[in-house]
Amino acid sequence: MVTSIIEFLTGSGLSLVLLLLGLFPTLDVSSLPLAVPEPVANALGALNWFIPVGDLVAILTAWAGVMLAVNVALVVIQFVNSVK
Repeated sequence: MVTSIIEFLTGSGLSLVLLLLGLFPTLDVSSLPLAVPEPVANALGALNWFIPVGDLVAILTAWAGVMLAVNVALVVIQFVNSVK
C-alpha cells in the first residue's frame, strides 16, 4: 500500500517535471558561447588517463546523490527536532 503510494507520487512528480521541461524551447548546447579554460582542459585530459570519463561521471553522480541524501536527511532531522 505504502509502496504503491510512493510509486504514484514519484511517477506523478516525474511526469510533471518532464511536462514542464517539455514546455521550454530546445537549446543547442553547441551554440552556447562556453569555453573551458585551457588549464582546466589540460587537467581533465590528464585525469582521463587515470579515470575514464564514463567512470568519472558515475563517481560524480554517486557523489551528488549522496550529498542530496545527506542534505535531505539533515532537513528532516532539523524539522523533527523543531517539532519536539
